[in-house]
Amino acid sequence: MTGVPRVTASPPPADLPVDLRQVELLCARLRPEDGVELERIVWAIGKRPRGEGWDNVLWPIGALEGKQLVLRIARRSSSRALLGREVTVLRRLRGLGTTLSMELPRVVATGPDAMVVEWIDGRVAADAEESVRVQTARDLAVMLATVHSGPAPDVGHNPVRGVPLADRAEAFDEDLARAELSSRRADLAAARWRRGMEADPWEGRGLLLHGDPHPGNLVVPLPGVHGVPALIDWGDTTRGDPASDLGALLLHDPSPALLEEYREHAAWTGIDDDAVWEALTARAWAWGARMALSMILAYPPQHGLGRAGDRLLGTDVEAGSAGEPSTR
Repeated sequence: MTGVPRVTASPPPADLPVDLRQVELLCARLRPEDGVELERIVWAIGKRPRGEGWDNVLWPIGALEGKQLVLRIARRSSSRALLGREVTVLRRLRGLGTTLSMELPRVVATGPDAMVVEWIDGRVAADAEESVRVQTARDLAVMLATVHSGPAPDVGHNPVRGVPLADRAEAFDEDLARAELSSRRADLAAARWRRGMEADPWEGRGLLLHGDPHPGNLVVPLPGVHGVPALIDWGDTTRGDPASDLGALLLHDPSPALLEEYREHAAWTGIDDDAVWEALTARAWAWGARMALSMILAYPPQHGLGRAGDRLLGTDVEAGSAGEPSTR
């Protein structure tokens, strides 16, 4: 779906085989989206995948109106429901007629445990230079504010996103112990988590969440190419506490000003209540610490997502200054 396949340190093993024969069979069973004529596709099915992530294999299949197409196929049984969620929310967001600050993947057709999307050229925000990363973080803040403030379709429950922090307490403690952080960073992460746990819980309606808007799921144009960033990989979409999306937002730029940018553009009931906002930001920083630990455990320090985790864990919110490089 993007010019930079999602990379992971150790993706889980696939339990659904994906090969050329399966791709050919799926292409023969595609159901087009409204307004799409499959007869206009210039078919050119590749002999091997273009990329592979935790949940999906990306297989080139041709082009439509000059746009390269890839077939996203579930590679794990647990990924099947994620594709369905993604199609549901992308259809809904495109059908709202709302102006968004970022592009969305365009679904062209669907099939059994698969969907066809246009390939988005670019690089992930995790690999962009600081000026680009910080600017696109502001764009993402506006994007999330818009998504959170709109209607929330029934996309099912995600057990690890948008849930109460208490549901992730055991995972946080385990990851903090495994991360081998310097004492300063460990204390900072633990303090953020504690403040989030002590804050008032989310009591509003379940807002529509992206679920995983970290710097590896935001595609920015290549240098010298004009375009709009794209927010991809909506498989973890869910409804719930917006603090988890905001925790991932802080991985792009761990700045209180970024959260204020979100608040300025959000319109859900309660956003103007200072007590609600204070509790939300405390939970957001706790979620950020939780996700940063996951990043540094899954990716090496030189990887863009490993750097994102280091960056957040090295930022002192109260002082507003960056910490020393990681010594984990």
